[in-house]
Amino acid sequence: MNRLILQFTAHLHLKEYSQNSIQNHRLDLLKFKGWLEERDAAEPDQLGKISAAGIREYQGFMAETLKQRSINRHLSSLRLFFGFLEEAGLVSGNPLDGFVFQKPLPVLPNMLLPGEVSDLLDAPQESHYLGLRDRAMLELLYSSGLKLHELIGLNVGVLQLNLGFLKVSGKRERMVPITEYTAGLLKRYLEESRPGRILHPEEPCLFPGRNGTRITRVGVWKLIKKYARQARIKKNFNPRALRHAFAMHLILRGMDLDGIKLLFGYKQLEATTLYAHVNTPDFREAYRAFHPSAAGE
Repeated sequence: MNRLILQFTAHLHLKEYSQNSIQNHRLDLLKFKGWLEERDAAEPDQLGKISAAGIREYQGFMAETLKQRSINRHLSSLRLFFGFLEEAGLVSGNPLDGFVFQKPLPVLPNMLLPGEVSDLLDAPQESHYLGLRDRAMLELLYSSGLKLHELIGLNVGVLQLNLGFLKVSGKRERMVPITEYTAGLLKRYLEESRPGRILHPEEPCLFPGRNGTRITRVGVWKLIKKYARQARIKKNFNPRALRHAFAMHLILRGMDLDGIKLLFGYKQLEATTLYAHVNTPDFREAYRAFHPSAAGE
């Protein structure tokens, strides 16, 4: 089987797979080879006898020591390997054709409770121009469920504060609603804080950092850690926790998953987001009714 693995890795080289990917596939196959050798089934002429039942048995063996994500990677390597063998005429079929991979459980960040989110958002001092910027940034990150790179990439021109929306660009452009409180905070920030922070008047970024240009991921992460300490939040969390809290708090207040998918701009609801729901009163009223920060509106 060693010879077949060498031929397979050479095939991957020709297909211009990355060195890291080829190495991972090779190691996965060596693990499979070791399992076969314990069953005296590692000879090339035995590979054609491996069935889907045998693959499920190997899957159970891996489950004793590996997490589902790693198991799926090993199975992907095997499917690619057996596909190569089938194409070369060395086996009559691929035992992983139609094989259903189990979905790994999502790894979620530490959950921030609504009270902890409120303490975090209240930590910046709005009387200071940097505190006003930071409060606006954190409020927008939480109240709109933005990803960190989406927040950093925002330009002033995407804001439609009078309408209560902002446009988020990326692979899937979408319109995201914001609360009236957040809109008011952003207006204050644009008038009182941002002009003294930008390096050039034509700078488009919404949130500049220390050098007067777009703030960095590290910059946002540092300020979040600073305010978490001030708020005495001892949980180890990252900016994604605010996006997760946004979704979970909405669900706890009664919004369904379709509404969450809509706000996050997932692919299957992209057209609905852009053309059907954005301008309907029901969508905006649901957002205002369910979001904790919008409860007082």
